[in-house]
Amino acid sequence: MKRHEALYPLSHQHHHTLAMAQQLKNADESSSVQKMTRDVIEFWEKDGEDHFRDEEEVLLPLYAQYETVDKPEIRDMLIQHVQIRSYVQQIRGVKRPDRQLFRDLGALLQEHVRLEERVIFSMIEKAVPDNYLFQANGRFHRDSYSGF
Repeated sequence: MKRHEALYPLSHQHHHTLAMAQQLKNADESSSVQKMTRDVIEFWEKDGEDHFRDEEEVLLPLYAQYETVDKPEIRDMLIQHVQIRSYVQQIRGVKRPDRQLFRDLGALLQEHVRLEERVIFSMIEKAVPDNYLFQANGRFHRDSYSGF
């Protein structure tokens, strides 16, 4: 899907999120709970938390200047943010998380990225003028893997 250049950093982070989601969804008895826990915490601390802030504090307020945010898709996005944060807190707070918790988080991450890439970002690209999207881009955190 062709994405507005200003949203590349967020889409690039989504690519890493989908890789993490796939890893988590495939958690089975041979998967190390300790490694998955470390991977989730590292993913969250390096990119996930900041990525959500970029969307909630930069992108959605910008979108709200041109369109109403009182839409089911936006509500779903924000509810998923809360649910993902809850999974991360659960994984952090339990000495030995159940593998099902990782699989559920992986499925939710995949669903969430698809919602944002297929629906939310398209809505934003249509509503927000290019020059304001480019200005928002300058406020996004940079991906820890690529610096993008």
